[in-house]
Amino acid sequence: MSDGLRPPGSGLAAMRIGLEFGGADDFADSFERAMAKGGEQGASLVAALDRGDLSIHLPRVDGPCWNSVPLFHLHRGEIPSDIDWATTSGILEKLERYR
Repeated sequence: MSDGLRPPGSGLAAMRIGLEFGGADDFADSFERAMAKGGEQGASLVAALDRGDLSIHLPRVDGPCWNSVPLFHLHRGEIPSDIDWATTSGILEKLERYR
């Protein structure tokens, strides 16, 4: 598992990942496996528009992602930046308000 895939220790993104994936290590392991399975296409962290639930989407494996907001997309070996995490928390906050 790559420590770079671990979400920040606090904030809305960290809280939601804890609820959806069971913790930072579980999320990092899941996302790392998803990127490996996604191959050259990578993997995206997405939030469902109607519920705000987080999930990992694999392009060309999972099919269209019509009712979701992409939070960030990574390819194997990449890690989310601080800006990715800040944007993710901001989008999740907006989704929480309008749910």
